[in-house]
Amino acid sequence: MKELNIKVILLQILGMIFLINGILQLKLYTVSEKIMWAQTHAQYKNSQYWNSLLPTKEGIFNFWPNVYVWIFLGSLIGISIMAFVNWKSKLSSLNIIILAIVLYILLRLKFFRKGVISQLFRPVRTCLSNDFGTQCLTEGIIFTFIGVAILYFSVIKIYLNSKKLS
Repeated sequence: MKELNIKVILLQILGMIFLINGILQLKLYTVSEKIMWAQTHAQYKNSQYWNSLLPTKEGIFNFWPNVYVWIFLGSLIGISIMAFVNWKSKLSSLNIIILAIVLYILLRLKFFRKGVISQLFRPVRTCLSNDFGTQCLTEGIIFTFIGVAILYFSVIKIYLNSKKLS
């Protein structure tokens, strides 16, 4: 096992932020019609249109918890992949523990729900399309790709360097 590598941890945190945000944007793409309708017709909560879009009260109350489930699944998948890659690269297991703690803190601060990363890229997003669903789809694909690329390059360089040394 190698020592704790701060540079790899920071790159993995950045990669995980992009990966989770990309997965969240892809989830928002799947329900973009409901989000847009709810934003424009929020004052008509008792109308038949609201009931046709979300036919049960459970549909209304399960929307944000469902989004949180996708954020959690994205972080769980990313942490699992990073644990495997770090294990194969013989990096310290403390890297994953620190990564998991930082992601948990970000989840508790509602970092992903507030869309901090998405707000930074909002001008690019609006240049590509005026449709919210298309914006979420393109942003989700781009962020997921950036996240996976950062995660890949955060460890592959160390892995290649360890192969050269042996």
